[in-house]
Amino acid sequence: MTVTLRRWRPDDAALASEARADAYIALIENAARDAWLETRVADEWACVIEVDGVPVGGVGASRRHVPGLAEIGYWVLEGSRGNGVATEAAAQFTDWLFVSTDIERLQATVEPWNKASQRVLEKAGFKREGLMRGYASWHGKRRDVLLYAKLAGD
Repeated sequence: MTVTLRRWRPDDAALASEARADAYIALIENAARDAWLETRVADEWACVIEVDGVPVGGVGASRRHVPGLAEIGYWVLEGSRGNGVATEAAAQFTDWLFVSTDIERLQATVEPWNKASQRVLEKAGFKREGLMRGYASWHGKRRDVLLYAKLAGD
């Protein structure tokens, strides 16, 4: 199994449709919103995750208000979960970001119930820093998240 990353393209519409159909991905990515695919295509830090040349997910990051800080996000279609794809993609993307940009700290937030995503981050070298109470809001409800981070020097 070979995991590779590449930029999003307009012809990734099938992957975008599969993401919209997955209830969890649609929730965390807001994939149903207008121009979701176009936004990914235009984003230099948004990548498609491929396994042996087949698109199975996405990984990317966005800058935060503090210089040198970004937040990573990732998702993998249900059929490709549980076999290390997300971990490998997160690790590859993190390495690329630290080498290619001015980012010195990359962080992630994850729901306390999402043990699989916590394992992805830990295996990719992120450290759990703590619980952020009421930090996230989905469908009008405040939710707790765990904060993970990795520094360029880690």
